[in-house]
Amino acid sequence: MALAYPDPPLADDTVSLRPWELSDVSLVEQAGADPYVAQIERVPVPFVEASARDWIEERQSQVALGRGWSFVTVEAQTNEARGGVSLTFRHPPGAAEVGYWVVEGARNRGLAARATRLISHWGLPRAGFARIQATVEPWNLPSQRVFEKVGFLREGLLRSYASYGGARQDVFLYSLLPTDLG
Repeated sequence: MALAYPDPPLADDTVSLRPWELSDVSLVEQAGADPYVAQIERVPVPFVEASARDWIEERQSQVALGRGWSFVTVEAQTNEARGGVSLTFRHPPGAAEVGYWVVEGARNRGLAARATRLISHWGLPRAGFARIQATVEPWNLPSQRVFEKVGFLREGLLRSYASYGGARQDVFLYSLLPTDLG
């Protein structure tokens, strides 16, 4: 499936979403140095510039490979890159998974919820998804609040569903359907 980035780009008065650029290496470095982000996102740790560039190139390739979209979350007021958000195809067909992260120092400003809302509300009607879902660790109360603020519903607990650092763990499954928009 041939994919393209949204045109016009996704933005509101607080955040804009743009494709990853090799100049975003410093954002990847910040993410890897942030224990919270490193725990929920597979960023290169310890930081090595070549690994960060490879990580960025992998995100850049998602559209060309038909796997989904990966964006940098940019704070509108400062034009600073503050995190990442992605929308990736999942099984069954018509489903996608959204994920996000925001670096320390940029949290608690609504950036994550705005970025998640932009990509999800674009993905359902315009990219044609029947369902967008997210998985969140039970300990991750801030992410649970983000998804609930955007309108996602918690469907249940998936036991031993995810593997992080070689350890199995439970996650909550959240979903957003076209009928939830409104």
